[in-house]
Amino acid sequence: MSKHLIHRVTWDQVYSGDAYLYGTSLAFGEDGAVFENLRMASGKLICRFYSATNYQVKRTSPNLPLLVPGQEYRLELDIDAEPQGRFFLEVTYFNRQGEQLGFEVLRQHQGTIHYPEAAFSYEFTLKSAGASRLVVKGISIYTLEDAQPFKLDKPLEKRYLAEELPADLYLVQNLVKTI
Repeated sequence: MSKHLIHRVTWDQVYSGDAYLYGTSLAFGEDGAVFENLRMASGKLICRFYSATNYQVKRTSPNLPLLVPGQEYRLELDIDAEPQGRFFLEVTYFNRQGEQLGFEVLRQHQGTIHYPEAAFSYEFTLKSAGASRLVVKGISIYTLEDAQPFKLDKPLEKRYLAEELPADLYLVQNLVKTI
């Protein structure tokens, strides 16, 4: 099974309500976003990324790519935490009406998610599990493929059997290739 990178999400801006800022020291640099909060409770939102946004409300475009319903994707989290491993990523799925369909929680630096058939959008929520400092370098989204794509040496030519030529093509029958 091979994987192909389709998108890398980086945290480079703060939007209203999408990050925990009370008592937080937050710096954006070349190495990623450095988040420090010594008094943050477990389970609190650190940051959130969206696949669909209302521009009039958020004043920003989505951070996440559109995914194909029914497909599996691999996520790799490039996040350093102190104490180590004290964060988790919650992936929440929504239908077209904005109702929550379900969610998955990744507690490791990598994992596989299944995008539901009925899903229309999704969001990533990075949450604290007792971390006092995080360096968020990025989240990589990979598509998983089982086999190589089918390739043709030359394009297919559409042809009809002479006796099965549709009546609709009577006027252009001299232009249509037959076998």
